[in-house]
Amino acid sequence: MAHRRIDALASTGKRIARSLLPAKVIQGKLHKHIYMQFADKVGMVYFGFVDQREDDHRLVRGLTVSSNHRDNHYCIGSYEGYDVVLLERQDTLQFPGKTTRRHTWLIMEFDLHTSIDLPHTFFGLHTHSDTFYAHLFTKFSTFVKIPLGTFGTYDQRFTDRYVIYASQTEALNVQRLFDPDVAKMIADHFGSLTIEISEGCLYIYAEHQRLTPNLLDTMLKNGKWLATQVDERSKLIG
Repeated sequence: MAHRRIDALASTGKRIARSLLPAKVIQGKLHKHIYMQFADKVGMVYFGFVDQREDDHRLVRGLTVSSNHRDNHYCIGSYEGYDVVLLERQDTLQFPGKTTRRHTWLIMEFDLHTSIDLPHTFFGLHTHSDTFYAHLFTKFSTFVKIPLGTFGTYDQRFTDRYVIYASQTEALNVQRLFDPDVAKMIADHFGSLTIEISEGCLYIYAEHQRLTPNLLDTMLKNGKWLATQVDERSKLIG
């Protein structure tokens, strides 16, 4: 009887202690559990926080890289023949005359197999903030909105959600890589995920979405599908 009373008191104490933890601490523990469970399921290795100034891990680059970003929940492995890195990146974007924005990106990077030099390309959402785009166009001054339609009509659900940015000189090659058929699949299955091609890598980004195992599964499977499409279609611009 006494043992049960002690166990009950201990359990109550744990519940009280958990209730006193800051929400950020609780969320951090939950996120860690989700990342670790996902990594274990798909055969990746979970490292947690990594310092971008150290050389003992592979730095994920792309348009979100900066001198001040912070990377956590770093995982690395492979999936159906593609080397994959997964992490959560936080940064604060500031720009004169714009609202300061705190960003948290969930990033999945796929090493493409093609050796062809692909155009640097970004699929921007119409809902991205002015601060985000001000940073983007400052960092990549050659980016322009790519006009679509050279090889067919694009699904309105795609154009209502995304704008494709790249160098104007790469407009045709971008449309060869992401023709109306590929764009329709993106509109059908990617939701509000965003996409970047840079330096031989495909980046899939999620922002303003609740972290769930289903979201990670969607990023992995959709990213692998798109990496395959890009590798195959890169022959059209080789």
